[in-house]
Amino acid sequence: MKSAASFGRPLLGAALILAVSGALAWAAPEHISDELKQRLVAALLGAVVVIYANAIPKSLTALAQLRCSPEREQAARRFAGWSLVLGGINYMLAALFAPLGEMHLVGGSLLGVSLLAAVLRCYGVGSPAARG
Repeated sequence: MKSAASFGRPLLGAALILAVSGALAWAAPEHISDELKQRLVAALLGAVVVIYANAIPKSLTALAQLRCSPEREQAARRFAGWSLVLGGINYMLAALFAPLGEMHLVGGSLLGVSLLAAVLRCYGVGSPAARG
């Protein structure tokens, strides 16, 4: 069972997301445009993906629960982490620079490709052990 302290960081992150989103929603139109608000909220969502993806390789699974060697498990976690970090960064870049009407489609597509790569790698497609 997790300790109460292990819930502090995720709760702090959620509070920060809500605070930033709320501040952007309440910002007066003369201070920040609606387009910039939408872009900043979307970039914040991309940052959340980056933060959580960065934690993937650092989380450990009990050896008794592994279905493969620990080396393959860690390699798959590293690949998934890097893939999703790059996908989250691409989502943030699309949110900031793509045309407003297409930013979610472009960012979501780029993030989806990185997610697909991570899933395929985790299931052994494209891994060195699957080829050899």
